[in-house]
Formats: sequence, structure tokens, C-alpha cells
Amino acid sequence: MNTRYLLILSTVASLTASNAVAQQNQGGSSSGPSQQTEIQLPEACRTAARASVQEDTMKKMQDMQASVSRGMESGMQAMTGQMNDTQKGLHEAMMKMNSPMMTGMMAKDADVAWVCAMIPHHQGAIAMARAGLKGADNAESKQLAEKTIMENEKGVKELIAWVEKHAQSENKNETTGSTK
Repeated sequence: MNTRYLLILSTVASLTASNAVAQQNQGGSSSGPSQQTEIQLPEACRTAARASVQEDTMKKMQDMQASVSRGMESGMQAMTGQMNDTQKGLHEAMMKMNSPMMTGMMAKDADVAWVCAMIPHHQGAIAMARAGLKGADNAESKQLAEKTIMENEKGVKELIAWVEKHAQSENKNETTGSTK
């Protein structure tokens, strides 16, 4: 199997696991992070990733996701059932960021792929810091979490601004073979 196909399959697996956790948390307690952090890719990143993935590959991904989803849901519920609230929040944040990170890195252009992968990575760091704050009892740990939130919110804004400004021209250079 080629590396690209394996990456696509792992993206599907991450997305499926994320969906299973999200479904469990929707029906569960209200003990999740106090502020939900949206983890998603800007449209420019989704467009760049779609441009690099062929139509037949997308069909394979959808079929694989449906299959994996059925098998993973019960396992995810058992695992998260043994976690405390902070662990559940950290786990949920990690699972939610994995699929968008994997999708973002599928852009053909190296600059766009890196920036698009980093956006959900920073969003995940924000969500994890919020989950950590919920159960934190150490003043220094709380300060670190608050600092993490502030710095990563700034980073997300900068990354989104860059990708909105440059993604189209970067991808055009990649497809034409032009040097930048």
C-alpha cells in the first residue's frame, strides 16, 4: 500500500473515533469542558485537501468510515467510561483534532499542508487547556493553561489569515510546477 492511501485510511479512522466520542458525549453528562472549542478547517484548507484526493479515493474513505464506525463505537464507549471528567475532555479534544489535522496535511503544497494541519492542532490545544482548567487545582498549572489558550487563539487567527491569503496561489503554483 502506498503512504498516501494509509494516511487517508488513518484519517477515516480518526474521524470515526471522533464521531463515536462526540455521540457518547452528547448523550452523557454535562461534565465536559465548560467552553467547547470548535475544531474545524477553514474552507481554503478543505478545498486544498479535496483537490489532492481523487474521487475514487473519497469513495473508499466513505466506505471505510462506515465500516470502522460500527466497530469502534462500542470500544470507545467502554474506554471513556473509565475516565474522569478531565481525561474525557482531553480525550475528546484530541479525537476531534486528529481528523481535521490529517485532512489539512493532505494539501499538495507543503506550505498549505503545514498551515492547514496546524490550525486544528492549535484549536485542539485550546480545547485541551480548557479541559485541564476544569479539573486543575494548581495555580501554576491554571496559569499555563490560560497562557496556552491565549497564545493558541492568537496562533489560530494568524494561521487562518495566512491560509485565506495564500492558499489559492500556493496551490496554483503546486499544480503548474511554478516556483514561488
